[in-house]
Amino acid sequence: MNRIHRFFAACALLVAACASPVEAGDDRLHVIVLHTNDIHGQVLPRKATWLKQDPAPMVGGLPRVAAYVERVRHEAFVADDIVFVVDAGDWYQGTPEGLLDDGAGFVRALNYIGYDALCVGNHDFDHGIPNLKAILKETNLPAVAGNLEEKSTSKRVDWVAPWRVVERGGFTIGFVGLVTPVTPEITHPDSRTLNFVDPGLALTRAKEHLKGKVDWIVPLTHLGVEEDRALARAHPEIDLIVGGHSHTFLSSGVREGSTLIVQAGSKASSVGRVDLYFDKASKKLLESTAKLVDLDAEPPAEMAEKPLSIICSILVRRTEERMKEKIGDLVVSAERAKNPIASSPLGNLVADAVRDHARADVGLMNRGGIRADMQAGPVTRRDVFEVLPFENNIVVLKMTGAELTDMIKSSVEGKAHSGIEVSGIVIDVKVDEKGERTLTGLRTGSGAVDPEHVYRVAMNSFMADGGDAYIRKVQPGDKRTDDPALLRDVLEALFVNKKTVTAPTDNRYAVTKP
Repeated sequence: MNRIHRFFAACALLVAACASPVEAGDDRLHVIVLHTNDIHGQVLPRKATWLKQDPAPMVGGLPRVAAYVERVRHEAFVADDIVFVVDAGDWYQGTPEGLLDDGAGFVRALNYIGYDALCVGNHDFDHGIPNLKAILKETNLPAVAGNLEEKSTSKRVDWVAPWRVVERGGFTIGFVGLVTPVTPEITHPDSRTLNFVDPGLALTRAKEHLKGKVDWIVPLTHLGVEEDRALARAHPEIDLIVGGHSHTFLSSGVREGSTLIVQAGSKASSVGRVDLYFDKASKKLLESTAKLVDLDAEPPAEMAEKPLSIICSILVRRTEERMKEKIGDLVVSAERAKNPIASSPLGNLVADAVRDHARADVGLMNRGGIRADMQAGPVTRRDVFEVLPFENNIVVLKMTGAELTDMIKSSVEGKAHSGIEVSGIVIDVKVDEKGERTLTGLRTGSGAVDPEHVYRVAMNSFMADGGDAYIRKVQPGDKRTDDPALLRDVLEALFVNKKTVTAPTDNRYAVTKP
């Protein structure tokens, strides 16, 4: 039990001693589930540019999460309610502070919130399984992942619990972790040594094990909303699913049948709150509501003295001198793509930077690797880091026109994960009456891509290693040349050299519709 839990346990005893007895006939038990997901290392507040306010308010950050959780815990103890606090994965990857000590520094801070259970997310594998194991061992984080097996033995991994049983106030919940099965395609290659069991099957096994041992089962999932819906259809008796991965702001949750599905966006911008009322005798759920609480206010001054805030200050101090330095100016705001068959200014900018740096014929960038928009005005190293937070270097592959075409086809026709941005080519796409997309050709400045010609194609190492399932991993050799330059360093150098940058707005998809 950490110091936060000990403090609140003492408060609970004091409140219980002073509180008046529960009125006769009060037969409902009030349970509050607070939840976060996809925090991605967000120590500091960030501008809420999506609110279209001028100036944009500053929202979120780990200290604000902690302040809200502490306030709710206090209110619940006074009211004799029960609080559980959970997270649905992707803890540290995404900020300079999150990457300190390969994520361990941020996870130490995260642990001070006093979570009851945290699902492992796909990006928690980004520095490899040994690193994830080391973080879990050092921090004793109450992590869960119930669908991970060693591929060599088909046995459940022994370095993270599949579920956690938490009892509070006479009410017991089994929190079951479920990680997206596409993880091996979108993170560190050594995750491919694991089997990611179908979440529905893993939940069935968990229910069998937990039967009679808990009052209630709650899946903590890093699957995305649509997969959560499928899970709810397969397990209609589940009342609540706390999800992550798709970064969806569900202001009041969504329902699939009688199952309430909740998710709190990303980057610690808000905390989700689910209020549940159970019959005290039968432990049957009577009522459930969900909402998101925006973290748009500074925490109380006394929070600055808390261990978590002190740790966060240290993390920022270790990064801020370099990250706050201005490296150039962006003339017009550059956003990420919203249309799967239209390029975006920011995507064009990154793909061009990759191609130009490598002196390649073609530059490619997976859209899932571009993690933030860029606002017009001064650009700092932190701004570039937030756009490209991953430790991916530049790779040049020698690909025939046929191989390049197959790669683009997997994106255009919906068989790969995140979509693709390009430089040096135009993609011809036909869309039929049903909305089905077909790749009809690729063009360079000199004409159609020749299936037999060998092109120099530049991309990031994530893609070259098979990430997002565009291609199979290409081993170093005649066909692959690795450049040690990190992708974000290449974009940073572009700003440093040009000083004033305008993102290209041309559309590199030529779409024909009926």
